[in-house]
Amino acid sequence: MGNLYYCFEEDYVKSALAKSKKSDLAVIDTDGIPASTIKAAAGRGVYVYGYINVGALEDGRSYYQKFKYLRLAKYDGWDGEYWIDPTAQDWKDHIAELGKKIKATGAIGVYFDNSDIYYMVRHLKKQYSRSIPTRTSVYKALRDMVRELNDIGLIVMPNGGDDFVRTFFAAEWDAVKYIPTINQEGLLYEDFKAQSSSERKYRTAYVDWAKKQGCYIRGIEYCKKPAEIAKCKAYYKLHGWQGLYISKHKDLRGD
Repeated sequence: MGNLYYCFEEDYVKSALAKSKKSDLAVIDTDGIPASTIKAAAGRGVYVYGYINVGALEDGRSYYQKFKYLRLAKYDGWDGEYWIDPTAQDWKDHIAELGKKIKATGAIGVYFDNSDIYYMVRHLKKQYSRSIPTRTSVYKALRDMVRELNDIGLIVMPNGGDDFVRTFFAAEWDAVKYIPTINQEGLLYEDFKAQSSSERKYRTAYVDWAKKQGCYIRGIEYCKKPAEIAKCKAYYKLHGWQGLYISKHKDLRGD
């Protein structure tokens, strides 16, 4: 595997893809990006993963009005984003359709974001008309999405979501077939601040566990100083984690 490029900002996706070379991995938000642009990158050997938000809804998406009835609560720290009920069949159908569109661009995988909804439903207080779904029903919905996306021909890479991923591996005997890779943000640095010792230990334990299950490990660290970047590289090497992307911006620009 070559270089990593994570880019979820539409204004930067084209440039991130343009500089990606054969065997590089480009994890992008495909929304608003011409399929031809993505196909061109895939055609020259770039491994492309598309973004799918499975547990939350952003008000800037074209499908926001259609699915806003699924809102459960505001997503703290992200204006205009809401935790949603992923158990509705039309939401699961929507995720499958997004997967098919992403696959059609030549992408090989998806960045499966906000499966943390499986954890969050225990702590959310009802803010909208939708009732809070049960943990069991949320797990089954996410499990079905993982299987469907795999059937479409996409590699599923959960971002965070350790509670869901651990449950999935405990319940599914061939779990690594469906989730062969994971991504973890902010294990050492989040929002350009050193992660707390307790959170670092917790996230390290999860990522080490996932590696033992046979998962390929990727991570995003938010830092700028050379000493911080060197620390991240040394830490990842020590643990044998395969992929590291350093972001100098809170929003991922693929730089």
